[in-house]
Amino acid sequence: MIRVRIAAASPVSRAGMEALVRAAGMEVGGEDADVILADADLPEAGTGLPIVLLSDSPEWTTELLREGVRAILPDLARQEEIAAALQAAAAGFAILAPGELEQLLPEPTAPAEPLSARENEVLRMLADGHANKEIAYRLGISEHTVKFHVASILAKLGAGTRTEAVRLGIRRGLVPL
Repeated sequence: MIRVRIAAASPVSRAGMEALVRAAGMEVGGEDADVILADADLPEAGTGLPIVLLSDSPEWTTELLREGVRAILPDLARQEEIAAALQAAAAGFAILAPGELEQLLPEPTAPAEPLSARENEVLRMLADGHANKEIAYRLGISEHTVKFHVASILAKLGAGTRTEAVRLGIRRGLVPL
C-alpha cells in the first residue's frame, strides 16, 4: 500500500487531501511515506521523496524535477487523476501533461549544413538498424563510402554516435516515423 505524506499550508486543505488519499485506497503516512502530496505553498523539496504538486499556475522547470517534483496537477484535478499521479510518482515515474516535455527539452536546431540526399538515405537506413555493409549493398556503393557518409552525418548533426544521429534526425524531422 502506498503511504502518502500530506504537505498543506492550511488545515482545510490538509483534511481534503487526506480524505482524497484514503478514498483512493492509500494510507496517510508521516516520515515513512513513499510519496508527498503538496499544495503550491508548501512543496517540501529536498526530502528525497517524489512530490505530486497541486497548483493552479505552475511551470515545469528542470529545477523542480531536480527537487523531486514528479507531477504537477491543477488544484481542481479529479481524485482519479491525483491517485494515478501518486501511484506513478511512487513507482518512480514523472507525469507530464502534453506539451510540457517539449518545454523542458532544448529546441532542436537545424544542422549548420543540410544533409545531402544520399546522407538522408543513409540516415534513414541507420534508423532502420542496417549495418554499414548492408547499407553499401542496398545503395550500390562501397562500405568505405558509407563510412564517409556516416562521419559526415555525425558532423553535420553534431552527434557523437550513430544512435544519437538517428535520435537527432527523428527530432528534426529528417527521419520519418
